[in-house]
Amino acid sequence: MPKQNHSDEETGHIPRPEAFGIDQAALSTLNSEKDMPGLEKLGGVLGLANILGCDTNVGLNPSSSDSGYLTSRQEYYGVNRLPEAKPASFWMLMHENLQDPIILLLIAAATVSTGLGAGIPEQRAKSEWIEGVAIWVAVFLVSGVGAANDYEKDKQFRKLNVVKDSVQIKTLRDGRMTTIENHDLVVGDVVILDTGDKVVADCLLFETHGLVIDEASLTGESDAIKKSLDQDPWIRSGTQVTEGSGKALIVAVGENSEWGKTMALMEEAGEDETPLQAKLEVVAGAIGKVGFGVAIVCFIALMIEWLVKNQGNYAANVNQNGPIAFFLYGVTIIVVAVPEGLPLAVTISLAYSMKKMLIDQNFVRVLAACETMGGATAICSDKTGTLTENRMTVVEGWFAGERRSSVPGVKELPPGLLNELTMNIAMNSKAFLTDTLSGRVGYVGSSTECALLLQLRSWGVEYTEFRARHDKDVVQLHGFNSARKMSSVVMNMGSHYRLYNKGAAEWVLKRCTHAMDPSGGVQEMTSMLAESLTGVVADMARRGLRCICLTYKDYNNQEASRWAFERPIDFFGDPDKTDQNLVVMAIVGIKDPVREEVPGAVATCKGAGITVRMVTGDNIHTAIHIARECGILTHDDQIALEGPVFRQMYEEQLLELQELLPNLRVLARSSPEDKLTLVKLLKQAGEVVAVTGDGTNDAPALKESDVGLAMGIAGTEVAKEAADIIILDDNFSSIVKTVLWGRSVFNNIRKFLQFQLTVNCAALIICFIGAVAGGKEPLNVLQLLWVNLIMDTMGALALATEAPSMELLDQPPNGHGVALISNCMWKHIVVQGLYQVTIMLICLYVLPVRVPRYAISSQSSYYAQNCVYNVEANLGLQASDGSYNNGHPDATWFCLVMNNCGFPLHAYMANTMYCPLHINGTSVVPTRQVDAVCFNNAANLGQDCSVNDQLNSAINYMNNQLTNQQNSDWEPVLSLLFNAFIWCQVFNEICSRRINDEYDFFSGLHKSPIFLTVLLITIGLQALIINFMGIFFTVVPLSWLEWLVCIAVGVVGKFEEVAYKCNTKLFFD
Repeated sequence: MPKQNHSDEETGHIPRPEAFGIDQAALSTLNSEKDMPGLEKLGGVLGLANILGCDTNVGLNPSSSDSGYLTSRQEYYGVNRLPEAKPASFWMLMHENLQDPIILLLIAAATVSTGLGAGIPEQRAKSEWIEGVAIWVAVFLVSGVGAANDYEKDKQFRKLNVVKDSVQIKTLRDGRMTTIENHDLVVGDVVILDTGDKVVADCLLFETHGLVIDEASLTGESDAIKKSLDQDPWIRSGTQVTEGSGKALIVAVGENSEWGKTMALMEEAGEDETPLQAKLEVVAGAIGKVGFGVAIVCFIALMIEWLVKNQGNYAANVNQNGPIAFFLYGVTIIVVAVPEGLPLAVTISLAYSMKKMLIDQNFVRVLAACETMGGATAICSDKTGTLTENRMTVVEGWFAGERRSSVPGVKELPPGLLNELTMNIAMNSKAFLTDTLSGRVGYVGSSTECALLLQLRSWGVEYTEFRARHDKDVVQLHGFNSARKMSSVVMNMGSHYRLYNKGAAEWVLKRCTHAMDPSGGVQEMTSMLAESLTGVVADMARRGLRCICLTYKDYNNQEASRWAFERPIDFFGDPDKTDQNLVVMAIVGIKDPVREEVPGAVATCKGAGITVRMVTGDNIHTAIHIARECGILTHDDQIALEGPVFRQMYEEQLLELQELLPNLRVLARSSPEDKLTLVKLLKQAGEVVAVTGDGTNDAPALKESDVGLAMGIAGTEVAKEAADIIILDDNFSSIVKTVLWGRSVFNNIRKFLQFQLTVNCAALIICFIGAVAGGKEPLNVLQLLWVNLIMDTMGALALATEAPSMELLDQPPNGHGVALISNCMWKHIVVQGLYQVTIMLICLYVLPVRVPRYAISSQSSYYAQNCVYNVEANLGLQASDGSYNNGHPDATWFCLVMNNCGFPLHAYMANTMYCPLHINGTSVVPTRQVDAVCFNNAANLGQDCSVNDQLNSAINYMNNQLTNQQNSDWEPVLSLLFNAFIWCQVFNEICSRRINDEYDFFSGLHKSPIFLTVLLITIGLQALIINFMGIFFTVVPLSWLEWLVCIAVGVVGKFEEVAYKCNTKLFFD
């Protein structure tokens, strides 16, 4: 069956881009409706190409004198890029952060507090609206920082998606095959499609060699569609080539393509939750429940205390130090307790790691792969291009009966062999060479085929000219695939057809019945000759050379005629029927050196507890040689198997195979099915498996593995779509870097988890004790919000963005069963948390008693020292001799009653000379205040009197002033506590950089600029809060000595960390 193609004569004059004969609407309608009659009216595909200004044999000519050649096409027919969803603005993200129910509750409570503080005159006089306003500011600050984080994260992901969407496409331009980025394609371009390629624009097929397209992404149909020129030449963007090859004309790009129209109807999907994020959500939920319980207990305890203290005077104290304040306090405890920073830390770490991994030649397509790669216990790696340099060179071989230790020159080749080799190498190939700016020859396509093309050049043959001359003679082309291990092309030689075949030597030789001799003739393949050629292949393979056998077969005119007219039209669709009884022309040995860095990288993997296995389609002798060079096969008990043996054992001796699996290091001559089977067996054995792949048939294994690694250079688009990570330089050492970054993500999240749980536990415990023990709340609402900012957003930024250290590869893999919180981490959380709680308890209950500066005024001392002054201010009376004055007592009398008669202090002195009620009234002072004070109201005994009213007013006033004084007394000690607590977190954050009992907390700190920046911002803002923001945070400036004490408390926490690690290491581990 002749190749479906169109000749040069069918193409007409190429118009200028401004003179297109079909507009966008008409072209879109033609394409979307697959209008075959309409296409025929335009003269078929070639007629349409003519209208679009394209010669299908030359392609577009962007190097013409018209500078707007491509730009005009983009303006007229669109750009091959889908419109991006509008990114969320900072204010939109801010609004989303403010929708959290707990934050809304906090805002509501702050609003009520502000309203009462400003609306009630007594509250307004004390400026008690300030706290409500300050909470508003704090909430917006915390939400703003969170929004900034989200905005930066979204920006990073968008940058990475630009790389993700970029694909190099083989095109024909100005008569030369080249590769360009998919976004640069325009309507009228000619694209070259091959097995494994992704279709990135709507096309019309005009040349096909058994092209089969998978349209499942558009139609949902699982069966691939074989394309034909006369019935179905339409190829849609978003589909993939699963078999064959061809050339096509682009007719729609970007949002005008069918894929673009489909995507326009869909909303952009968000990133799926990663496994680590799911685990952390569970941890966060548990901590949040504990925090909710603590908040309720604190609110109830504070309410009980307030009700007892304010009997009958609730309305005046409902805001400041009342129910509203307690509600705010409880909500804030919940805000602090809920560790929203945990999922945020994962996202930040992943975004940061993805960006850095791109620099290390690893492009992450699936977020979860970052985490999973850190737990990899097995890597199944390809050989070519991954372990080797993929710069193949023909170095020796067997040429028409003669064994050569080096490649012969042109004059040394037997008569006619050069032409036959040229025909086989040039035409039986879809690869091509490119000239780079550095002067180095670039390979596009199979590196093996490129090595053969390079050999042609060394013989003085320019393959491009040869292809141009004989392209019209191609009848059928079957590219190489890993199942057949060979490729073939059928050429029309005029008087006969000739099939050229090349592929893996041991596979192709089995199909050979004849061999070319030194004279150029053909001799029968005797058993002795077959054995000799097998020995040649084995000898080269043992030295690590890839052996390629080049053959041909002729079909005479009679067979050709019968082939064309009597056999089925798709007879060539099964090359296994045609590629038989071949004549071997040459067997070449191709050298592909092991990458210099690979042995070291393999050794690093071994040290990291990862088993490296080579899975290759090469000869087992070649595979064993390369595996030994790489350090994969190093011990006698380690084994290598061939694919057929592996398959047989899987089917018949599964138990024995499972026993051999731990020692299996090399799987040679393997098929994609073998690789898939190996992955399944390893996963069943409990391994976390990473697999490399480059071919279309590798997609199932890449999908089945825990982490699929596609090759960025040699990999097909199908393999890349199936993979989780793309190795951009095809280098095994880059795979090792993915392991390092994966472990870094897990390690950084553990660091942050350790830090946050320590702060959480300490803060919740001290808040609980402060409320239940009837003391003072150790940290107020704004201080707790500041702590929340430090441990959530800023902590996530600091600890989740630490760069990985090579020491991570000395640790065992983080397999499926590794706990999120290790024993060492629990040790840190418990001991460091208890240390911080102890420091705060000392500040709360020891310093006020032992240190005069921090003494808190008692009720008795305050009444004794300040009573007269306050009564004068409250009642407008003057102090005198303390007489009753017939119902008009002076200020001194009221103070004596309050201090000595039990109303409210010192009831035991009521019936003594110190109590004026005992002197002025009855001999035994009644226990009821109204009876005792209104002693001269005999007519209405037990009824109230003006003196009692004045006394109640004075007592309430004194109690309010006492509360104000005590609040003022608490400020120095609570400021010290707050400052010491923050400094504990500064050093706790530094100590949290190590989670495995290491002592070098400062190691590598200079390489963590984000960590240092966050640390400096925390310290700077803390200094600002203590010294200049006291009115908002209820703190007072501290002396330099107090600052030193606070810093010392943090430093001691670090040394305490070292001490307990030394003393408890054996116990916990």
